[in-house]
Amino acid sequence: MGISVKSRSRAEGTEGSYISIPNDNFDKVEKACQAFNCVPYFAIVSDEKDKVYVFILSMSHLRKYSNGKKVFAWQMTPKHLERYYKDKEIIIFEFNYKNHNWWNKK
Repeated sequence: MGISVKSRSRAEGTEGSYISIPNDNFDKVEKACQAFNCVPYFAIVSDEKDKVYVFILSMSHLRKYSNGKKVFAWQMTPKHLERYYKDKEIIIFEFNYKNHNWWNKK
């Protein structure tokens, strides 16, 4: 298994924004996996206000969600999350967190 990780941090107020993956990444991952005799996978990580989402799925399955444009957008709206949760081919886990003390900007 060869995994390409795509991640974005979303500031408060931008939660639910999509994660973009340029389509040329698919060719790069496929070539790298061929060189090492691996099956290509993607891990998509979204770090939001108080939660981190992680989605792991094969590249072939990820392409089923593609819209054919230059940049693939992994949508993070509640509607899309519900769809991903129902998809048995996507490994999903979440981390919920709360900061009790943090650096203060002055």
